[in-house]
Amino acid sequence: MDPAESLALRQEILDEIAAMLRDELAADSWGRVLVNVVRGRDGEPLVAGIDVEEVLCDDAKIDEVFGSEKARALAPVLAKAVEALCGLDGLDLDEVGGGTFVRHAAGGFGWLPALVHAPSAALDAEREELLSRLRSKNARLEASFGFPGRGRAEVDLRGERLSFTMDSRPAAAARATLLGTFAPRSRTWGWGSAHPHAPAEVRRASAALVDAILDRRAWELSTPVFATDEATAWVLAAWVTDRAGADGVLCSREAGGLVFFLLRDFRDVR
Repeated sequence: MDPAESLALRQEILDEIAAMLRDELAADSWGRVLVNVVRGRDGEPLVAGIDVEEVLCDDAKIDEVFGSEKARALAPVLAKAVEALCGLDGLDLDEVGGGTFVRHAAGGFGWLPALVHAPSAALDAEREELLSRLRSKNARLEASFGFPGRGRAEVDLRGERLSFTMDSRPAAAARATLLGTFAPRSRTWGWGSAHPHAPAEVRRASAALVDAILDRRAWELSTPVFATDEATAWVLAAWVTDRAGADGVLCSREAGGLVFFLLRDFRDVR
């Protein structure tokens, strides 16, 4: 299937689901639903649970609507839709565990693979400013040092050291601390402190970055691993960079996904 056909089919599915969500599940009363889908014994997708967020009415109404016979009758349709949408995104349903339907203020619904909770208000309010500041910092590193595009960067995780070479000669160095990782296939962000394969000293250094953020209103700070998208992964990296007063971020694309390093004390060693 070519990209245009895939996009058209995706929109067709979302339009059909939107009508059902409005007619049967009081879609004007909430902002997003997280639909957990698993495989039954016969291999068919089944709805294992639904979480409703950004509720705009009394919780009792939501409980009544989603506990109704209409909701139970709609569950198989939702399961099939989630399976199809994951397939169109090239994702394995078993890896992402379901999907999220987000109601747009202007009408219609968006789709996010995996169970993506609403971002905290504290983080979402600064999203664009944080990304803008990070882009500026990374642009300064590129302009001043040619980093990373004009050379080769190597990171010593245990030693928190970055070495940058140009034409096989040392050009710059910095303190580099593991910040977090983003896995595209499962659509999950994990803070470096929760990385299962990182040495203990690496996890401690990563935890210190997040622990130093004094404003603890955001649920993302206290959640080791959670579903999100790549754009939000960059926002999270930008957030910690901003609060730490760091010089920028190195994003390394590895086989399993993206690895983010916080850069401090960036200096010329030529």
